[in-house]
Amino acid sequence: MKVSNLGEIELIKKISKGIKLFSKDIIKGIGDDTAVLKFDKKHYLLLTTDTLVEDDHFNLSWFTPEQVGKKAIESNISDIAAMGGFPKYTLISLILPKNTNVNFINKLYNGINKSSKKYKISIIGGNLTHGKNISITVNMIGIVEKKNLCLRSNAKINDLILVTGNLGASRAGLELLRNKKTGKSINNYLNTKCKLNIGRKLSNYVNAMEDVSDGLSSEVLNICSESKTGAVIYKEKIPINKTTINDTKKVNKNPYDYALYGGEDFELVFTINKNKFEKLNKIKSDFTIVGKILSKKEGVYLLDKGKKKKLGYGYDQFKSKL
Repeated sequence: MKVSNLGEIELIKKISKGIKLFSKDIIKGIGDDTAVLKFDKKHYLLLTTDTLVEDDHFNLSWFTPEQVGKKAIESNISDIAAMGGFPKYTLISLILPKNTNVNFINKLYNGINKSSKKYKISIIGGNLTHGKNISITVNMIGIVEKKNLCLRSNAKINDLILVTGNLGASRAGLELLRNKKTGKSINNYLNTKCKLNIGRKLSNYVNAMEDVSDGLSSEVLNICSESKTGAVIYKEKIPINKTTINDTKKVNKNPYDYALYGGEDFELVFTINKNKFEKLNKIKSDFTIVGKILSKKEGVYLLDKGKKKKLGYGYDQFKSKL
């Protein structure tokens, strides 16, 4: 069987079965946005890693080198934000074709350095090697207060499910570029921005949280899988702005498909006890209630005009075409 037949989620499950943990310092290993380790009396250590590959995660016909550098950092910070923490250190490894222009590297690191400076992240090392395509791997280390740690497994039955901002814009931008059309959504795709500040504020109130990197559907399924719960998402409640709707019309697509399955919006989806919902007024940001956590036996589904529709996973590294 090929990995394209198995898919990313099942491949992770298969790999996980053969892994043994040998340290008592591990609070959470595989199964969340970051690994979580013991650190000191008040904090946990957060570790995450992500790889961007040329012509898969970025196309240099569309991205500037600076934008690629920013995306590499911002996408990793997004994982830290989803845990309620903040980034501290990063290591960056590059795979480069031998004919890569040094000017590209200078511009790439301009983007990396700008985002790192913005969040006060120290670049402490990395690696260089050669290969056929440009590849950027970021390993990021963060910290979170023990009381603020947000795990996917913390969702509770009857929790409200909310998302920050609007969804679907990044995928809409990608499709505009693929179809050689113009539209404001392109900016959402090319200029990645994490929600670190919002994540830090939310961590005081929420139960489970995850960043929207693979689409709302995937993230809700991940939360339910780890929390052993079900969920309902109300289609009409999914926040999609007018610009995204207009841009999806240009490529004859459904904006709700992009919100549910498109990915790379890097917003936050979280669950919260309904009694704490009013306290979110203290956080000056846009939140939308999109669903509710249910019992596991009720399943995970989309409610569309009274009809239940099964939710599936969004972007898959081995099955999907980005």
